[in-house]
Amino acid sequence: MKFIILSIYLSTLSAAFAFDCSPQSPINWNELSEGVSWTKYDLKYTPYNKEEHRWENLQSRSVTVRAFKIDLTKNKLLFQSTLNDLDCNPKTDRYIERIIGQAHEPVIGAINCNFFVMPSGGIEGIAFDENKIWSTNLSSQKISSSGIFYIKPDQIQMESKDQFINTFGSVMTTEDAKQFSFAVQAYPKLLNQGELQIGDGVLNSRRSRTSIGTNDNKNEIILVTIDARAETANTGMTLFEYAHMLKDQTCGVAQVTSLNLDGGGSSAFAIPSLKLYEQADRCRHLGNILTIQKR
Repeated sequence: MKFIILSIYLSTLSAAFAFDCSPQSPINWNELSEGVSWTKYDLKYTPYNKEEHRWENLQSRSVTVRAFKIDLTKNKLLFQSTLNDLDCNPKTDRYIERIIGQAHEPVIGAINCNFFVMPSGGIEGIAFDENKIWSTNLSSQKISSSGIFYIKPDQIQMESKDQFINTFGSVMTTEDAKQFSFAVQAYPKLLNQGELQIGDGVLNSRRSRTSIGTNDNKNEIILVTIDARAETANTGMTLFEYAHMLKDQTCGVAQVTSLNLDGGGSSAFAIPSLKLYEQADRCRHLGNILTIQKR
């Protein structure tokens, strides 16, 4: 009998010390235009104790999630960038709004995108969409966990930087780039076909985060940010926590494949039609943003 009681106790303890999350309100996806919807909600979660290699047993932290779902049969993803450091008043402006203002076509929604060289804004890694090839230098993104999330007419997938270099070389040719309708390079890879791509040894700081991914719907892209409004000691997640959040359907934005984009103060989320512009560091110059536009 004592053995049975002990087994039940240990089983309960083990279940408690695992990632756990709970949205603080019903998750409603609101339609912006045909094939584009968005959501915003607060999420409580159990933080990870890296020193003790375990999850806490209480949902003692929270983040604000903002996300887009995009049907690629009706919409497209296009980069937007600027060579100029645009005027921005941190009391009233967001830099992402300034970049959107330079777009030639109406923007339905936008997030920040690649890592970039500060303060010049030069894009690290590859970036190209169906309108323009922005950057083809795979080796300019030095991090070993770097991945490429790409879209072809019949395929949405993520591969490692090394896989791409083995196929295309360190600098892709224009002809090679044309076989993709979209590709972005960043780090680290978070999920691939439902499997975690990182361990708890990754950077332990809690920051605002941004990612691009997909679920089981091969025509749908999901863009996610957490705490894009600002950063304080009480906001954000570690990359390890964030990957678990994206994997867990309970958390509301379940992805099966996901690539982490630039985060921290660069994290940004915008919906021009609602005059909604959020950026953790309001006037940080962004190397580029990712816009949603009608096809």
